[in-house]
Amino acid sequence: MVDKERMEKFYQFIRVIMERINSHFEDQKEYIHCKEGCSLCCEKGEYPCSELEFEFLKQGFSLLDKDIQQQIVENIVQLKKEKAEFDGKLFMHKCPFLINHRCSVYPFRMIICRTFGLSYYEKATYEEKNTLKVPFCIEQGLNYSEVYDKENQTFSTELFKKTGYKKEPLTYNLDVEFLVKKFGQEIMDLDFGEFKRLLDWL
Repeated sequence: MVDKERMEKFYQFIRVIMERINSHFEDQKEYIHCKEGCSLCCEKGEYPCSELEFEFLKQGFSLLDKDIQQQIVENIVQLKKEKAEFDGKLFMHKCPFLINHRCSVYPFRMIICRTFGLSYYEKATYEEKNTLKVPFCIEQGLNYSEVYDKENQTFSTELFKKTGYKKEPLTYNLDVEFLVKKFGQEIMDLDFGEFKRLLDWL
C-alpha cells in the first residue's frame, strides 16, 4: 500500500510531466494522427507499470461504474488464462482497461500511455548515444509517416519539405526510464517502487 504523502508527490510528478508532454504534442500536432476511438497503441503490448502507477490505476478503477469494472475483471481473467496457455517468450496482449476501443481509466493511465504517439530517444541520457524510436502506428500510415525514412530509420529533410508543414519533426527525451529516473527520482526524490508488466500486477 502506498502512503498518502508518496501518492501526493506522484500527483505532482504527473502534473509536471504532462505539461511537458502536452506541449510536445501541440508542437508536433501536424504529425500526430491520434483520434478518439483509435486504440492501436492499446491492442498489443506488455505495458510496463510501476507500483505507484498501479496504485493510481486502482483509484481510477474504483470510480468506474460496476458494469465497466466487471468487464475489466473478465478481461483480466481471460488474459491470465491466455498467458497460462502461452508457449512463447513474449506475451503481448490488449490492455484489460480498454473498453469499446477507449481507455476506461484515461485520466489515471500509465506513463508509457501518456507519451505514446511522439517520437522519442530510447533510454536517453545526456551522456549516452541517443536512439530514435517512432510509434509503431507509423506502419499504418499514421504518426510521422509522412516524414519518416524507413530505410535509414530517421526523419527525412526532403520528405519534410514536401509536406509544407511549419514545424520540423522533433524527437524528445520521453523514454519512461528517463522520465522516472531524471524527473521522478533525481529531481523529485520520488520512489516508484517495483516495475512489472501490467498483467503481473493484476
